[in-house]
Amino acid sequence: MRKLNVSLLSNEEVDRAYPLVQTVLPDASIEAWRRFAEARLAREARDRAGILSVRNEQSCIVGLGAYLLAEDLLHGPILFADHFCALDIMDPTSVARALVRAIERVAEQQGCSAIHTTLMQTEARGADSWISNVLHERGHCVKGLQMCKLIASATRPVC
Repeated sequence: MRKLNVSLLSNEEVDRAYPLVQTVLPDASIEAWRRFAEARLAREARDRAGILSVRNEQSCIVGLGAYLLAEDLLHGPILFADHFCALDIMDPTSVARALVRAIERVAEQQGCSAIHTTLMQTEARGADSWISNVLHERGHCVKGLQMCKLIASATRPVC
């Protein structure tokens, strides 16, 4: 059994984590990743947001998962989880399990009644998707569909 360590990503590790982000979002620039990470890791956001990192036995970052605490109309206090990624050729499922267990632990500690997870299209595709398989295995289920419409006046990448 592998020894994986899950903890909050530190500001100093943001650039080291960028290669993982690129595996899921190849069009995301390092500047965009830095802005995203800064918002999730900001001192004033610590009580309601974060980015979890999974490290292997050699202390290399092999997984990431971001989250925000929010209020949902039906579920009340929720943890919104997004931007999961893993870079572990040998065993991405173990990384996914460690990450999902940690996200669930944060939700429980924060008094959330539900976890809402958004997966990128590449993560949600097909039966070979390591993260969606693990989420289903842990009791998560599909409850809707998130859609995206880009605003023409914004300078953002395409869907």
